[in-house]
Amino acid sequence: MKISIITVCLNSENTIISTLNSVLSQTYQNIEHIIVDGGSTDKTIQIINNYDHREKKIITVENSGIYDSMNKGIEAATGEIITILNSDDIYQNTHTISETVNLIKENPTYPIYLGDVVYFKNSSYFEIYRHYSSKNFKQWHMKIGLMPPHPSSFIKKKIYEKYGLYRSDFKIASDFEIFLRLIFKEKLSFYKLNKTIVRMRMGGISGRNIRSYIISTKEILKSFKLNKIRTNLFLILLRLPPKLFQYIFISKKNLNNNFRLFELKFGKEYLQDAFKIVKDVKNIPFKKNFILSGLNLAFLGYYFKNDIKQHQDLYHWPDGIFAKTVFDNIRKVPGRDIINNMELPKFIQKIYVYGNLSLLNKNFLIKKFKLPIVHKKLPYGNISKIKQYINEEIDKNSIVFLTLPTPKQEQIAFEIAKNNKHFKIICIGASISIASGEEKSVPKAIENFEFLWRLRTDPLRRILRMFESMVFFLSGKYLKKKLKKINIYSIE
Repeated sequence: MKISIITVCLNSENTIISTLNSVLSQTYQNIEHIIVDGGSTDKTIQIINNYDHREKKIITVENSGIYDSMNKGIEAATGEIITILNSDDIYQNTHTISETVNLIKENPTYPIYLGDVVYFKNSSYFEIYRHYSSKNFKQWHMKIGLMPPHPSSFIKKKIYEKYGLYRSDFKIASDFEIFLRLIFKEKLSFYKLNKTIVRMRMGGISGRNIRSYIISTKEILKSFKLNKIRTNLFLILLRLPPKLFQYIFISKKNLNNNFRLFELKFGKEYLQDAFKIVKDVKNIPFKKNFILSGLNLAFLGYYFKNDIKQHQDLYHWPDGIFAKTVFDNIRKVPGRDIINNMELPKFIQKIYVYGNLSLLNKNFLIKKFKLPIVHKKLPYGNISKIKQYINEEIDKNSIVFLTLPTPKQEQIAFEIAKNNKHFKIICIGASISIASGEEKSVPKAIENFEFLWRLRTDPLRRILRMFESMVFFLSGKYLKKKLKKINIYSIE
């Protein structure tokens, strides 16, 4: 069974990479992805042209509305089932389409299949503000202006061919009109999937402001008139209380339970602010260049201060409780676990360590990895001074551990990456000392607050550093709003 996914876009360079990766990460193979661009003037065209989906179609329709673009996509579709995925939305997980296809195959006689939608803001995928469900939807609900969630619907192409496409003269509510036509007027049956299909960004055209609400209300009334169904303004306004409940009765824990963020397989070169999260040490991308750094308070603080820049080969593991501020529902992975659980691939033949490395720690690494260790002790001082000591050529069969504090280790990592064709770098800080037993490990009861535990040694310096990091973090998050601009990806 072929599924045709239609994505309409216009100047969507900031969000469409998430959408494309969400489709690209689907485990179901028989997908046709049709992208209809309305004449973008930013990098959107460049991005979709380089999008390497196995079966994609790109259609350019300048100066056309969203529903006319949808119609162009439907006309070009060759799949039995058609669904719409907006250019700033993503699927619930990588199995969404395959699980939906299984339900359709088990219940093949229905012309329409309805799922659920949840809404998030910016790139805070786990922070749900609205749950739009089809579970309690009834046919008569259309009479009061209520419709099932359109982005999570799957409709057989033959239904469009028989009953018509979206009205292109509507600005906002053509999806309501087509559901009114199919479900209420033609009384077509529908199957409830009872599962979340799509995660949508808040701020779409239908809910942008009061003006949008007025336009949609007028178009809903027009829908009834066009389909010769009696109604009135009072009945249509009754849709407001049920919609408000969608913002109130939300079980975030349950809705996030089976949410899995897609892997970033495409387009990282277009991203200015992207955090790629490695939640399992087994998923460290050893087969290509990478810089791996812990996502914690220090990193975020100095990132917001601009002491750490973005890098297309930078990855993170969730090293502290503050990782939850950018990626909710995630478990802290201490740096010592990265070292203890890491298995280097056989092609790695040498380990470079830049920074401090005691004899105990060196012997620990030799015993664990059974590889030669090249230690380069770096001087104290500013980055420009330290850079002078980074002159070895790193080959593709070597890995580098940096044992410096943040942000210096990230800055040195970027310098190594700039000067070498091949690099595999882990900004490990003091974690080797903890893994070897040289430094006492944090008690499990306070493992999420390891930065407090480490105040036992050199407390004045650490307190000043923690205070500085916190100030930069709070300023970046709440004053400069930098956290809202970050795209977050999970490397599964």
